[in-house]
Amino acid sequence: MASENLLEIKALQTYFHTEAGKVSAVDGVSLAVGAGEIVGIVGESGCGKSVTAQSILRLLDEKSQASYSGEVYFEGVDLLKLSQRQMRGVRGNDISMIFQDPLSSLNPLLTIGEQITETIRSHRKFSRKNAWQEAVRLLRLTGIPAPERRVHEYPHQLSGGMRQRVMIAIALACEPKLLIADEPTTALDVTIQAQIMDLIAKLNRELGMSVLLITHDLGVVAEVCHRVAVMYAGQIVETADVATLFREPQHPYTIGLLQSIPSLDRDRTKPLQAVEGFVPALHQLPKGCRFAPRCPHADALCRTEMPLLESKGSSGSQARCWHSEALSQKEAVRHA
Repeated sequence: MASENLLEIKALQTYFHTEAGKVSAVDGVSLAVGAGEIVGIVGESGCGKSVTAQSILRLLDEKSQASYSGEVYFEGVDLLKLSQRQMRGVRGNDISMIFQDPLSSLNPLLTIGEQITETIRSHRKFSRKNAWQEAVRLLRLTGIPAPERRVHEYPHQLSGGMRQRVMIAIALACEPKLLIADEPTTALDVTIQAQIMDLIAKLNRELGMSVLLITHDLGVVAEVCHRVAVMYAGQIVETADVATLFREPQHPYTIGLLQSIPSLDRDRTKPLQAVEGFVPALHQLPKGCRFAPRCPHADALCRTEMPLLESKGSSGSQARCWHSEALSQKEAVRHA
């Protein structure tokens, strides 16, 4: 894995324009994705994961819906400074994105082949015949059986897993350097989820394509990611390589998420531990640490002063918590 960063986000702010004024949905996010690396962003619904992904490609309406500040460097170029015309050259070409619900993303009136070839011909100088051959190849690459037949079918004729594979094929049509996958397995059953994640990991290995994976599932993170960022209320509260995060979590929110995961060796007479409470609304963010109202370890300092995202220990981990070292030691003793 190369050490060079393909994508580097610095202090990204995304504001939504509402009747009550501007509210911050993404607040000072800094994150990097290296060449050939899979980085996960994990957290509950409403934490800002998807908005972060959409902000990278500037998919939100900048005239009436949202505004951005900060820096988003892709191969050294700040995407936030590009014109909309220049951004259209980046989207789907250098950076592709797949979404949660493939049925709502695919056009029900066009065949699968027409939708893939449309993407190919809009960015690459392919004849219609060559684009069609490329569409068949991409369907085969993503594991769809009988691609020569499937290419003539419509989205409603395919299963949910096949539709998601079609979305991946469309995303790969222009050989992007970075794939952003926003909850790509949410609507699928467990077996198909595993197949889709195996496919993404395989494409990462074989094509050297970097992946930014948005998910709420730490099991998926453990399976395929190299590094992970944990988000809460628009901020990153912890970053680490995957092994370190599971072995030595530094933030109480991360600890809570890990404790809520079912495991084969847990005491089945006791219920799973849940993180009590809810993610705060954007216009009702608490003073101090944003997790303090839900945190069992919060004190007066936590409720009045916001902690910074700082390096913890020698592993390269970062956490946004006043008491992360003490919590990490407690976790180490608990698992010893």
